[in-house]
Amino acid sequence: MKIFFTIILSFIVTMSAWSQDIMVKDLDSEIITGYQKTNTKTFKIQNFTNFTKSIKIKQSIEKIQGGSTFLICYDGNCSYNNESIIISIPPNSISKEIKIILNGGLSNLNIIAYLEFIDLEVDNIVKKELALKVTEAKPKDVFFEKGDLVVNSFFPNPSVKNAIMEYSLNPNDTEVKITLQNVLGSIVDTYELSPDENKLSINTENLNPGVYFYTLSIKDEGLATRKLIVKK
Repeated sequence: MKIFFTIILSFIVTMSAWSQDIMVKDLDSEIITGYQKTNTKTFKIQNFTNFTKSIKIKQSIEKIQGGSTFLICYDGNCSYNNESIIISIPPNSISKEIKIILNGGLSNLNIIAYLEFIDLEVDNIVKKELALKVTEAKPKDVFFEKGDLVVNSFFPNPSVKNAIMEYSLNPNDTEVKITLQNVLGSIVDTYELSPDENKLSINTENLNPGVYFYTLSIKDEGLATRKLIVKK
């Protein structure tokens, strides 16, 4: 019985020491940003052992709807969505700053990201929850909106060098495009909108000054048309 108790006690002490090998420091429980804005926060990981630690940071979150993106960056490397990143921490030291970046999209957002910090030497996992919030309402100048599809008007308008359109698509949206025409109805150019992006920028510096019309279409069905003025 004494031997059994000694083994159990030894196991508890070992597990306790094991759980204290690393510590996640200064990680906030939420990160909040607004529409088309970016918020960056930092945290560090402390290594209490006499050995170099390799820590895998994994975020269990699928692609965010509405054009928002969430990144974890360390020493110039970044992981997106459901990817992971590995950092190395020398013995008895604290890591460099690890960045968490939330880029706001075109719609409100309120979800939970689950972060896992995996000690690759002992296969220990520390789990943290992080609330991601985009709180600011989308702008008034919406060109077209239906369900998850939100497309804003080109700006600046009038345009001199570039006209920018911000948008948000569902990953299942296909064949979404913008067609630019002159006043005679001739097609100047056609631009595909990718679900992996949230911004379209066209060069208007090479266009003749005047009035143009841009049309949003899905599978060749025109949904909305607006005017774009180009100046020199």
